[in-house]
Amino acid sequence: MSDNSYDTTTDLNPSSSCLGFDDFCNLLMPYGALNSPAELHGLLCGKLCGGAKLTRDDWLQAAWEFLDLTDTPDGQAQDEVAMLLDVTMQQLTSGMYDMQLLLPENDTDLDQRTQALAEWCHGFLGGFGTAGIDPDKTFTSDAADALRDMAAIVQAAVSDEEDEEEQEKDYSDLIEYVRMAAMHFYAEHHINEDDLPTVH
Repeated sequence: MSDNSYDTTTDLNPSSSCLGFDDFCNLLMPYGALNSPAELHGLLCGKLCGGAKLTRDDWLQAAWEFLDLTDTPDGQAQDEVAMLLDVTMQQLTSGMYDMQLLLPENDTDLDQRTQALAEWCHGFLGGFGTAGIDPDKTFTSDAADALRDMAAIVQAAVSDEEDEEEQEKDYSDLIEYVRMAAMHFYAEHHINEDDLPTVH
């Protein structure tokens, strides 16, 4: 693997204590979460990349509504979901193009990882569409293509016609494409420092 290859593991930020995909699932399961951590992170990224300015309270309210929980979390669950905002913002504003997607570990079955990536893209499109973008805004052809591609990835499934190595490569390529597209959207909507989302 080359130095430029993307690591598709779940660790959003090695220097943070942000939970991985499986731990997030276990944390939210008791509250009856209807959507996966991947889709939740996609929603967050979609809102931020669409220009939304989110405070901690804004994000938590949006997260609880999206997950359609039977009970409102407090304690660790609240702290971890809030940290998801902090870590994602750190990555988006670092200038290093190092944002990572919250997805299952690489040793998870490929079908499940592909489904999680589809859910991430579904969440992103939903968040992007509700971020308050000017309805008259005209996207570049590349941006419009990226949105159409993400919509296509929502329907992604593992092909039986490819061998395992090709499938893994296709999966890694899709992740790299999606994360780069998301970061380009963020850069497009936050050219000036004054436009950066507010995080408390």
